Amino acid sequence: MGGALVLGGTVVSTAASLLKSDDREKDYYRSMAAAAQAQAKQTEENARRNAGYIFQDAAHQNNELSRNYSSLLGKQKTALAASGLGKGSATAQMILKNSRLNALMDQELLNDNMNRALYESNTQSSLQAMQYRAQASEYRAAERKRSNVWLRIGTAVGGLLR
Repeated sequence: MGGALVLGGTVVSTAASLLKSDDREKDYYRSMAAAAQAQAKQTEENARRNAGYIFQDAAHQNNELSRNYSSLLGKQKTALAASGLGKGSATAQMILKNSRLNALMDQELLNDNMNRALYESNTQSSLQAMQYRAQASEYRAAERKRSNVWLRIGTAVGGLLR
């Protein structure tokens, strides 16, 4: 009779241990999926913040270009006037137009650089967020596909009864 009680206690103990192990395994996969999902969300938030920084930097640089152009324009007009060339002079107009063209090309280059930086940042963060979401999906699938706890309990109990 004592042997049956010991065997019964072992079976119950083994079943309880397997149930706890199953709960820990579920928690593990769920927490890993949640962590990957949170990383994807954080990556997207970082990309939005990065875009703001890129826009702010471009605006600052654009303002700097405008100030530099205004300063250059004033200096050129002063130098042209000092040399006796007035606004109506073809040479003066050519110099001023050339300066304006250079300023416009600098602004266009700045705009292109900003667009490239935004594209690169958005592409990189989108890919990284997609990888995190795929990883979260894999953890959820692993949780669903793990072996059935009742099958493991049956196998363990069957092994003890032999």
